[in-house]
Amino acid sequence: MVPLHLRSQDLQTANTNVPFGHTSQLINNTPRNVVAITPPMGWNSWDNFGLDITEAEFKSQVDYVASNLKQYGYEYMVIDAGWYAPRLSAKTEDSFFEGKLTKFETNVDEYGRWIPAANRFPSASDGSFRKLADYVHSKGLKFGLHIQRGIPWSAIEKNLPIKGTSYHAKDIANPADACSWWDATLGVDMRLPGSQEYYNSCYELYASWGVDFVKVDDISRPYHADEITGIRNAIEKSGRQMVFSLSPGSTPITARYHAQSNADMWRISDDFWDTWPQLKKQFELAGRWLRFKKEGHWPDLDMLPVGIIGTRSGDAGGRRRSRFTKDELFTLMTLWCMVRSPLILGGDVTQLNEFEKQLITNKELLYIDNSSRNCTQVYSDANSVIYQAEDRATNKKYLAFFNIGDAKKDMSYPLKSFGVADKHVINVLDGKDLGFFNAGKNLSASVNPHGVALFVISTRD
Repeated sequence: MVPLHLRSQDLQTANTNVPFGHTSQLINNTPRNVVAITPPMGWNSWDNFGLDITEAEFKSQVDYVASNLKQYGYEYMVIDAGWYAPRLSAKTEDSFFEGKLTKFETNVDEYGRWIPAANRFPSASDGSFRKLADYVHSKGLKFGLHIQRGIPWSAIEKNLPIKGTSYHAKDIANPADACSWWDATLGVDMRLPGSQEYYNSCYELYASWGVDFVKVDDISRPYHADEITGIRNAIEKSGRQMVFSLSPGSTPITARYHAQSNADMWRISDDFWDTWPQLKKQFELAGRWLRFKKEGHWPDLDMLPVGIIGTRSGDAGGRRRSRFTKDELFTLMTLWCMVRSPLILGGDVTQLNEFEKQLITNKELLYIDNSSRNCTQVYSDANSVIYQAEDRATNKKYLAFFNIGDAKKDMSYPLKSFGVADKHVINVLDGKDLGFFNAGKNLSASVNPHGVALFVISTRD
């Protein structure tokens, strides 16, 4: 949700205040228990519904995923920003439009914690998402929410008490640490008593609702090590297992050890949309993190803008089917899977066409994302990138030729790098069995501009 005009270098100052009762050594080196054994897969409301998805719209996405995508591993259903605001929208024609994003009205309970807007989520008229979470769980899926770092203005201006303490909102709010692009909260100063207790109370509430996934915004750029640690502690204290996702990117490489110890996934890019320049940029961002991989903790290239997007997202593109060509969509899905990024769909899944359905349910691609290891960039130049990965269970190798140039390109790679035995090769994206190749030969392909050729390579039995 960061405006694209904001330059990354403007947002790199990190808040590194030490959380109350902790030392920097402790917050950097105490690993979080693994929650996401494989990269999380699911759906998020932001790319299409923006700030004002309704309960009926959300349920329609849940129903579709449960019937058509759950069997492929898609499971987390996430409501993005604004669920606590009765009159907030990104578009002027929407019934929820308020007209400003400064200290907008939000619903909070008696302890200053956001609660759902019942005019958009009727089942939450009791101030709880429990019924909606139960609906998601009844479909065999998991329920997630977007949360803004800090404490809401609605709580600060009323100076509401912090549950279980003698402290109040103004005692912990940090006016020197507001978000630069979204005026919903002030940061929490984790050095102050009452700060950890506030986050504890929030995640106690979310746990009581049945939340399985939290996407916390305005926390990884600038990198707020203190509040990240505080939220991680609060999740663990809640007693409920939740995926902890940091947003937005690019998360600084310098924070890699802390991110890996405290979060399950973290954004490594700006908000990602359906333009080729942005997709091309993802190769650079993914490449930075390849050598800093840790099983169970996932660098996140952001949501997949596949299908109908932009209906109410306010990204200035308007309602549309993704502008990516078929070649670019193959590249998108292949890159995410080769580097094992989380796969979070962003479009209206009820409007997917057959090509899009086949792309996001390609079993070999999904297997690569879930089970491959040791992805490395083995070649790159101005117009091409070659990635290699492996499957330890079967001894298969994966080889991806990406043509990031604007003209068709012949690409090749020596099969001898995979051993001396003859190699059986299958083209993953079209399913064609290419037969056996002499190990001394090169594997070659003519790749369309902005396209990819992906092969699975195995040894003759």
